[in-house]
Amino acid sequence: MQWILRRCSACGRYTLRKDRCPSCGGKLVVPHPPRFSPDNRYLRYRYELKKKLGMIPS
Repeated sequence: MQWILRRCSACGRYTLRKDRCPSCGGKLVVPHPPRFSPDNRYLRYRYELKKKLGMIPS
């Protein structure tokens, strides 16, 4: 399944276009978080990075 909705990284407006923002011409990104999988191979690395950045108390 592909995500249809896009968000402009410059002005923050939402659109259905895939190439550029219709109002400011900025870059579009997918606003949805990645899917969660309990079998994720990189879970340990994300957890360590969040600890380094102080997002998770040690």
